[in-house]
Amino acid sequence: MNIFLILLMTVLAGWAILATVLAVAWAGRLRRTRQDHEDAQALNARYRAAVRRLEEHAAASLARFDALHREYLELKRSSEAGGREPAEPPLPLVVIDSLDLSGEIGSLFEHVARVAVAVRTHSAYTRGHHGLESPHARYDLLWLADCLHTFDRVGKALAGGSQRALAAACEELLSMYDAYLKDGSGYDSRASFQRLATQVPLGGVSDAMRAIVMKTAPAPDGAGSRPVPAVAAGATA
Repeated sequence: MNIFLILLMTVLAGWAILATVLAVAWAGRLRRTRQDHEDAQALNARYRAAVRRLEEHAAASLARFDALHREYLELKRSSEAGGREPAEPPLPLVVIDSLDLSGEIGSLFEHVARVAVAVRTHSAYTRGHHGLESPHARYDLLWLADCLHTFDRVGKALAGGSQRALAAACEELLSMYDAYLKDGSGYDSRASFQRLATQVPLGGVSDAMRAIVMKTAPAPDGAGSRPVPAVAAGATA
């Protein structure tokens, strides 16, 4: 009888140990499954947040596109409406002593704009924070600035309405521009303007300045110019 009880207790104890081991294993597996489920939920939440951000970005892009499309349509309608208007006849706008200098002054303005574009192209901003600087950039920028620094004399002459002052300013610019293409010194403006020939051609602006000098040449009797208003909007030559 005692042996039977001992065997029974042994079997029960073994069963209890086996059940405990199984319970521990099952609990560990259950914890891992729960953790995997929580990780999957967190990942899904991140994905949903990313999708919401993308949807918001797409909505903002669509709104910008709609605004640009409306602006394009308005500009197109304005362009079409303007195209149906009769062409405006050209009128002299810059007149000094009855001389129409509109075309020449316009060429000077175009030259200034081309120089500004070339300066911007050579700027550090266009190159970027880490972009390599061209070995010629500093000289090109020097001569680009140099070819404009005496334009103030042209402006003063136009403001004062003086043919003599305007001719002198243009002659000074012409001498400078001629020297640029001959200079072979260490600063070498000739090489700079050869590199910039496409961006900043000097031929057209030089022709405009020569035309101004010819138009403002003194009369054969040597009479000087008289100051008159420099800009006459809508005046006729």
